[in-house]
Amino acid sequence: MTQIIGQKEAEEAYVQAVSVWLKKASESEAIGVLVERLGMNRASASDMIRNFSQMLKGEEYHRTLSELVTRFYFERICLEFGFECLKKAIQATMAHIEYYEALSSGGNRPGLRKLCKEFEAILPPLCQDPVYRFQAEVDAALMNSSEDRRSRLENTDPNSNRVVIRTFAFRRNPDVVAERLSQANGICDRCLSPAPFNRKSNGRPFLEVHHTIPLAEGGQDVVENTMALCPNCHREAHFGEDWA
Repeated sequence: MTQIIGQKEAEEAYVQAVSVWLKKASESEAIGVLVERLGMNRASASDMIRNFSQMLKGEEYHRTLSELVTRFYFERICLEFGFECLKKAIQATMAHIEYYEALSSGGNRPGLRKLCKEFEAILPPLCQDPVYRFQAEVDAALMNSSEDRRSRLENTDPNSNRVVIRTFAFRRNPDVVAERLSQANGICDRCLSPAPFNRKSNGRPFLEVHHTIPLAEGGQDVVENTMALCPNCHREAHFGEDWA
């Protein structure tokens, strides 16, 4: 009889897998907990423990996890280990899918492929960019139930924490920005509305210069690759689903 692995099993397996990853328990101890507490067979328990570590390493694993378990692992990895680890988990799962589909006894895994694409969509274009990181964290949290979020909130320090963020940035040419702003003459290139206010520092209309092809994607820091946008349009350029 095939054992059904549900949400309860996924949650406990995740806890035990993290414990092994952090070297707080041995693999055999974690498997024993799943067998004793939940009545899981040792093979399934072993798969759920080992596959987790392969996900965090971005390495191909061979034993299939259900879509329910994979989704739960992705969600928790994103929230607790960050986007770099989520990216590795997706890579490991895609490698597993390709391995499985290549087997003579295997088959297509459209559900897992769709799941990987769903979580790839919340990865920020630059994982180091704090703006994209936070929005993607919000997107990941929205995938959880309200009950899960409230449970985490009850155990979270309400005071903001100050952190040091080290990242890479592009040295932009101020003449490009100045020329684009001059050409715009206070009018947004997207919505064609006047700038919403003037800058306190110099009294000039407040518009933001946006690179049509991002510098991080090989775009050039030239006037022809820029737009002068009002704040609303600039946010839409980065986060709007209908932006073209």
